Amino acid sequence: MSTFESKVKASYEHGKLDFYAGIPCDPDIPLKIYSDLDEEQKKIIQNSWKEGWLLECSLQSLPERYPA
Repeated sequence: MSTFESKVKASYEHGKLDFYAGIPCDPDIPLKIYSDLDEEQKKIIQNSWKEGWLLECSLQSLPERYPA
C-alpha cells in the first residue's frame, strides 16, 4: 500500500470517528494534517473523509434492529 493510499484509508476512518465525536461534516479537517498534497489528492482525501462521516451518519439513522 502506498503512502497516499494509507492517507486515504486513514482519512476515511477518521471521518467515521469524527462523526461519533460530534464533529460537524467538514471535509477540510484532514487537510490540516495532510497539507503537502496536490489539488487532486486533496479532493480524494476530502471525499474519503466525507464518505466515512456520511456512512456512520447513515448507519446511525437506521431504525433499531435494522440490519445494516
